Amino acid sequence: MKRKTKIVIGVVAAVVLAAITVVSVKARQPKGIKVRTAKVERRDLVSLITANGTVQAKTKVEISANIMGQITRLNVKEGDAVRKGDLLLVIDQARYSAAVEGSRASLQSLEAELQRVREAAAQAKRDLDHAETQFHEGIVAQADLDRARSLLEQARASIRRAERQVEQARADTRSSQDALDKTEIRAPMDGVVTRRNIEEGEVVVTGTMNNAGTVLMTISDMSTIEAVLEVDQTDVPQLRVGQKASVLIDAFPDQPFPGEVSEVGSSPITGTSQLGGAATGTDYEVKVTLLKHPERIRPGLTVTADITTSTAKDVLAVPIGALVLRPADEKAAKPAPGAGAPTPAPGQPESVSSRTKEIEGIYIVESGKAVFRPVTTGIKGEMEVEITEGLKQGEEVVVGPFRALRDIKPGAEVQVDNSEHPGVE
Repeated sequence: MKRKTKIVIGVVAAVVLAAITVVSVKARQPKGIKVRTAKVERRDLVSLITANGTVQAKTKVEISANIMGQITRLNVKEGDAVRKGDLLLVIDQARYSAAVEGSRASLQSLEAELQRVREAAAQAKRDLDHAETQFHEGIVAQADLDRARSLLEQARASIRRAERQVEQARADTRSSQDALDKTEIRAPMDGVVTRRNIEEGEVVVTGTMNNAGTVLMTISDMSTIEAVLEVDQTDVPQLRVGQKASVLIDAFPDQPFPGEVSEVGSSPITGTSQLGGAATGTDYEVKVTLLKHPERIRPGLTVTADITTSTAKDVLAVPIGALVLRPADEKAAKPAPGAGAPTPAPGQPESVSSRTKEIEGIYIVESGKAVFRPVTTGIKGEMEVEITEGLKQGEEVVVGPFRALRDIKPGAEVQVDNSEHPGVE
């Protein structure tokens, strides 16, 4: 019995000793939330906007027909280089040639009639002159003189009518000839046939107010290429014509090509986007002209472009992840019931007034505690942001982990742990 009592007392003593050890170890451990920190340093920053898109020729022409008919001759295929004026295709000319011949025959007939009435008018003028002479000599009566004058007026009226008919016939002939000329489709500029939508024997349909006509082919001037990008609405205000860009063409992944912003869209993209999906209505079309491009480039190749919107040399910068938003003051953050902006219902967006009550800042570490420091930011680089006001070079700022930055409060005790895995995520 005495031995059992000694064993129990020994176990209790061991447990008490272990508990004292644990408490002692915990007491010696530093208190506070584990955080990662970084020094405020000076560096060069480049602000970029990255967007995806496709390439196309800066100048291209989609060729359609102005008349209907069957294609009887097709001279080009995709990829062919053409010169301005080259014959591309011919639409069946039979009825248009017949219309020209009929118009010309009608014109010739009317011109002959005009010549006849002009001769009749000339004869009427000679008869009137003779009648006037005889009237003054007392040979003919007044009635004969008036009859001669009437015949001349009738002849002149016939000339005017015949002239109008001839002009109309000439217009009809020109119209018929124009239709015949349009059966031959010629290249409007130098370029490359980048798309051909028809084959020989197909029937061309002309467009109407509500229906587009057949696009026969596309000719592109491949000497100047542009990237057509889809840029998010939040980035568009930073873009300006003339900004430099670096364009990576997916088909030529080894070399980025220099470019320059040439156009910034004023309306959001609707319908189908350049990348083939449905437009979201929040992207804008931005065009970047490539200052250099590969010889074997083709329209439609996908690209990724980095547009440089601003640069800054030797400025104070911290990691972007260090920025946090905090209420400007507790009263503004939590208004009394019935006062201030109403609290939005779950799932509803915040009001403008509630959003503007937050200020941007950074936590710095002072004497083992987190101190919130409001800051003014400048340009944002890929990983870092410029600090124009609020921090000094060399100060230690909290950069993570995210959970710590989300939950930390001003004045909270912190432990700086800049190891690879700080233990709090």
